[in-house]
Amino acid sequence: MSEPRECHHLLKPLLPVVKMLGVTLGRAYEIVLHDVSGEESFIVALEHGSVTDRDMETPLTNFGEELVRRERLGELDYLANYPSEADDGRTLRSSVALIRDEAGRLIGLLCLNYDMTQAVVIKDLAVFLTTVVPLSLEGAEKERFPFRSDRLVDFLAEARRIWGKPLRFLSREERVDLVRWLDGKGFFKLKEAIPRLVKETGKSRYTLYGDVRRVRGEGAEKDRNGELS
Repeated sequence: MSEPRECHHLLKPLLPVVKMLGVTLGRAYEIVLHDVSGEESFIVALEHGSVTDRDMETPLTNFGEELVRRERLGELDYLANYPSEADDGRTLRSSVALIRDEAGRLIGLLCLNYDMTQAVVIKDLAVFLTTVVPLSLEGAEKERFPFRSDRLVDFLAEARRIWGKPLRFLSREERVDLVRWLDGKGFFKLKEAIPRLVKETGKSRYTLYGDVRRVRGEGAEKDRNGELS
């Protein structure tokens, strides 16, 4: 963090914005406020200059100079998420807001430069960890790992096909419908039924037992009303 310097009066309200962005976005983001109102541009405020190895005396970049030349009387407000590069080859993602005075004259540039190094590593890792290779054995099916009872697995596999998604993504009402369906199939008579359903739905035993009581209570109420044979 560097101390701000005197600048065009319309840029002064942005000084706390630069500090706030530095704290909020973190050290992977460089935030730079340039004063371009005079013949010589200069940095007014700088946070996390280590991203591009800049300090308060560093001149405007070649792109910044071109932008100032083109836009002194233009109407461009900002450019967001365009590619840039640090001196050491690191890939950056940059954005710039063009600040104008009452007459529309360009007086400042507020720039954000994000070092994507860590993000690229995470992206590459995510691709690696989620890439699968189809089985090369002819006629081989997807490997499945049964949970003690093949019937439990079969019931839950059928439920996933019916509801069209993993069972942990069901809404509350969908989950109750699932429990009603499973109860009708005799699922809860099987050993380890509730622990297996806990793993499938991500819900607690308490919640699932409550669902079972609810659907069985509904059935009892219908019996009393003569709605079921």
